Amino acid sequence: MANKVDVGAIEGAAKKLAAEDGPKAFLRNAKEKLDQVKLSGMCMTLLGIGTVNRHNAVIDEHVDNLTTGIEHLQKAADNLKKTAANWEKSDQPWVVK
Repeated sequence: MANKVDVGAIEGAAKKLAAEDGPKAFLRNAKEKLDQVKLSGMCMTLLGIGTVNRHNAVIDEHVDNLTTGIEHLQKAADNLKKTAANWEKSDQPWVVK
């Protein structure tokens, strides 16, 4: 059994990762929801300022992680496109084009 590389399948995977309604949409939606649960500074009175600050800091940390996740998904999609292009140029007989 010969190994085969399906360039079209690699390109398809790249398109799915980069799609606006794909996995990035899930992460963007989570970011939007987190922005909605931030608390204002005095919502828990003067005694609760530390709690509010910590709550908002945790949200900011999650938003940063989600942003990084979106960037990583886009980078993976871009790298898959490059991989597909490299295989497309390959002169190996077992590369399915």
